[in-house]
Amino acid sequence: MSRQQSADNSPEGWPRCEPGPVEVMLLGTYHMDNPGLDVAQIDVDDVLTPDRQRQLRTTIDALERWCPDRVAVERPYDHADEVNAIYDEYRSGKRAYDAEEEIEPPHPSRNEMTTECRSEVVQLGFRLADRLDHERVYAIDYPMALGNDAYATLVEDEFEPEEKVPSERLDVEALEAELTEQIATKTIPEFLVWQNRERNLGTESVGFFGETLRWGRGDNFGGPAMVATWYDRNLRMVHNLWRAIESGDERVLVVVGASHVTVLRELLGNAPMFCPVSPLPYLEDAL
Repeated sequence: MSRQQSADNSPEGWPRCEPGPVEVMLLGTYHMDNPGLDVAQIDVDDVLTPDRQRQLRTTIDALERWCPDRVAVERPYDHADEVNAIYDEYRSGKRAYDAEEEIEPPHPSRNEMTTECRSEVVQLGFRLADRLDHERVYAIDYPMALGNDAYATLVEDEFEPEEKVPSERLDVEALEAELTEQIATKTIPEFLVWQNRERNLGTESVGFFGETLRWGRGDNFGGPAMVATWYDRNLRMVHNLWRAIESGDERVLVVVGASHVTVLRELLGNAPMFCPVSPLPYLEDAL
C-alpha cells in the first residue's frame, strides 16, 4: 500500500494526513503478557506457541510494509536504556522471540521474570524494529496511578452519582467476557483488526466519561481528577514521542495498549507536528 493510498483511505474516526506532519500509527493491542493492570481483566493464551508465533510473524509482515522510521513502545521513558539493552539481546540473537526467556521487566508494575518475553513490547515492538534493522526502540510511557484520595473517600462513603440523563456505561464484566472470547477464537491479526475498529476503541472513553467523570460532590473532584490524570499520562507520552523523533522523520509506529488509542489520537490530532494514523488498512492485509 502506497503512502498516498494510506492517506486517502483513512478509516472511520481518523484524519486524512497531509504532507508535513509526522504520521503516527497507533497500534492498539492487548497486553500479551497478561499483567492484570487494566480495568478489564482477561484470560489470554500463550503467544509463544507455534501457531501464535506464526500469526505474529504474519502481523509483522503486514506492518513492515508501512516502513516506519521509528518504533515506540509502552515502557517507561526513564527505563529506555534497560529496554534497549533487552532489545539488543534479541537483535544479536542472544535471545529468541519464540522462546521463554527470563528477563527483569523494565516496568515498575511488573515483576515476573518470564512474562516480558511474551509482552507486545517484545513480540510486536522489538520484532518490527528488528525486522526494519532499527538500532533502538523508543520507550515513551509515563506510568501514573489513576486513583486519588478524594475518589477513595467517595468510594468509602458509598457515593452514587445522580442519574440525570440516560447515558452509556461501561459494563466491565461483559467487556471482559467479550475480550476473552474474541482472543480465544481469533488469530492475532484477526483480533487486532477487531480491537482497532472504531466501535471497539471507545470502551475506555465510555468508562472515563460515562462513569468516572460523574464522581464528585462539593469541593471533592475525585472523578474528574482521575480523568485528568489519564490525560496527563497520555500527554506525557505524546511529549516523549516528540523527544524521540528527529528532523526528517516521516513515520513512527507506536505499540500501545488499546485503551490509549482514542486519547492519543485526540492529542496527536491537536498537535500540528503529528498526524495519527490507523493500523487497520495494514492489519487487514494480514487476514
